[in-house]
Amino acid sequence: MSATPVTRYGKGATRSDRKKLQIAFAVFMVVLVAGTVWIGLHGANPGVRGSIPSFRVTSDSSVEAEVEIHKDADKEAVCVLRSRDKDGSEVGRRELRFAKGDKHIDRTETLQTAGKPNTAELEDCHSVG
Repeated sequence: MSATPVTRYGKGATRSDRKKLQIAFAVFMVVLVAGTVWIGLHGANPGVRGSIPSFRVTSDSSVEAEVEIHKDADKEAVCVLRSRDKDGSEVGRRELRFAKGDKHIDRTETLQTAGKPNTAELEDCHSVG
């Protein structure tokens, strides 16, 4: 009683089944590559880049931060400067605006805080207009 492979395992994939699988795989790969390229280009060329090269705590209720911004000259930029205490709780926050005209801006900002600051951070930098 030996069974043939067809009766034991069932009928194998047909040519049309393989063709459909190849088409589905090709479509998946195109979508995957396009998505990867879009994410790479979007992340590699942000409209505004901001950083804080240095900061210093000036008192129990203020921190002074050197803010550096790179943006398009024809656009205004907005960033949020914030500070946290040693436990990580936010103790200060202020919106900073950077006018049209300059591509590279360096300036010192003093942030008043509700508690003893431990850090200075920039978050959510974006172009306006």
